[in-house]
Amino acid sequence: ATHTMSTAAQGTPGGDQGCLGSCCDSLKNLDPATLSYVMKIINIINAILLMFTGIWVFIGGQSALNVLLVLASLYVICFSLILLIWELKLEMCNICFLRNMGFMFSWRGRLLFFLFVGTLAFGLGTVGIIIGVFTFVNATWNVFVVCFHPEYFERLRETAEKELRGAMVSEAAKYAAQHADNIGDNALEAVENGDKDAKGWEGEAATEDTSPKPAPAAPADAGGLPTGWEQRTDEHSGTPYWVNAATGEQSWEKPH
Repeated sequence: ATHTMSTAAQGTPGGDQGCLGSCCDSLKNLDPATLSYVMKIINIINAILLMFTGIWVFIGGQSALNVLLVLASLYVICFSLILLIWELKLEMCNICFLRNMGFMFSWRGRLLFFLFVGTLAFGLGTVGIIIGVFTFVNATWNVFVVCFHPEYFERLRETAEKELRGAMVSEAAKYAAQHADNIGDNALEAVENGDKDAKGWEGEAATEDTSPKPAPAAPADAGGLPTGWEQRTDEHSGTPYWVNAATGEQSWEKPH
């Protein structure tokens, strides 16, 4: 009888260890897509419970509402709504996450954000403490699955990188489209200004070409001038004068 009891006592830990090992093996062999779906459902439930915790402050008959309690509950509602939107994978919100909460594309960032919201829930009464504890348990479970199932972690990382890349491409395309419109407007304005300048230059050139030019005064009779002298006309008054090209001498009177 003693031998039987000792055998049974020795067999119990082995049996428990076998059951735990079997569960770990089943988890490790679980398809990453299926595991991702299960984790997503758990996180969605966690986010809904956190949101309920914040709402419960207003509908649960709290007798001692104060500014800090109201603010904490509003923060919990808003942050849990962000977690819910993230887990629902609404593609239209990825650009918003990229602009304001880039850490959500990292599982460590999401984990810390979950813990932060769970910590806020601890200040919302008994319901908040219960949901806060559940949030910390869920965060621990997420860390365990990430460390224990490498394929799940790889799938998680690839999904986050794909979402981040898609959000960046969408944002870059939107930015390029906005700036393309600005560049097009600037180019059109430059072309219009260039046309105006060209027309102005053409008008000035036409004015210069068609404006009458004063005809040079007809030279006076150069006959009877001494050697070296020649007649010229003053540009301003049009009066003739005479110059000796050899000596440089000038005279208003005709030399003889």
